[in-house]
Amino acid sequence: MLVAVRSLRPFLAVWVMLCSSPVLSFGADGHRIVVNIAENHISPKTASAIDAITGNADLDKLSLWPDTIRHLPAWQQSKYWHYINIDDREQFNNLKRNSDGDVLSALEHFYAELQDPQLSKKQRTEALAFFMHFVADIHQPMHVGRRDDRGGNSVEIKWLQESKKNNLHQVWDSLILKWENKTPLKYSQDLDTARAGQIAQWQQSHFLQWAKESKALRNQVYNFSPQIRRKRTVIGPAYIDRNKPIIEQRLLMAGIRLAGYFNRIFDPQGQ
Repeated sequence: MLVAVRSLRPFLAVWVMLCSSPVLSFGADGHRIVVNIAENHISPKTASAIDAITGNADLDKLSLWPDTIRHLPAWQQSKYWHYINIDDREQFNNLKRNSDGDVLSALEHFYAELQDPQLSKKQRTEALAFFMHFVADIHQPMHVGRRDDRGGNSVEIKWLQESKKNNLHQVWDSLILKWENKTPLKYSQDLDTARAGQIAQWQQSHFLQWAKESKALRNQVYNFSPQIRRKRTVIGPAYIDRNKPIIEQRLLMAGIRLAGYFNRIFDPQGQ
């Protein structure tokens, strides 16, 4: 069962840091891209409602907040909410879930909080930040990961010619995106080309379907051919070229779906 532990002091402290300095939290570009795409597809009424809750905060910065607070004492439980572990042969309908929560239970929880007008603006701002962040996380295949390698964190890889240690989770969190050397805004502009039919189809889906989609991508994620498997798997241009379209589509889908849920909450008549 997901329990949101609330503390005003860490929220304000980290939010001030986000607004005043660059954020180095891992995977930041992906979260910014998702939010930038979503902002292109929310209605004016939705945008106004979100601004009223957050005080006109920058949503892309706000979406990074959950990564900055998960090691703070008040928010330690939240570290479990960014992912869900499921082995290849397991099914979601009989999966033994983490009692501390996971990305699916977190999405359900904070989606419900966003719809509760009785909550304070602070609580709804926190819920908004978590919801944006976890919509992106669940679309990243390694956040719906295998237990035995901790969602790719235990799979050591050699990234191109770099000598420093990396892992497979990092490849899908940020390294593939950095290959293009684009700003998040430019990346989101280039990706945001979905047709009306695609948008409608994607926005009809629910959180569990998103998790199933990410799980289904494992064959591509773990296909390292023709790279050589040594102590560390070598990730080269062939792997990047093959998988970059996958992660880009996942980012686009996440942004479109995030906008759909926002409009459903804040502008239901406009749906």
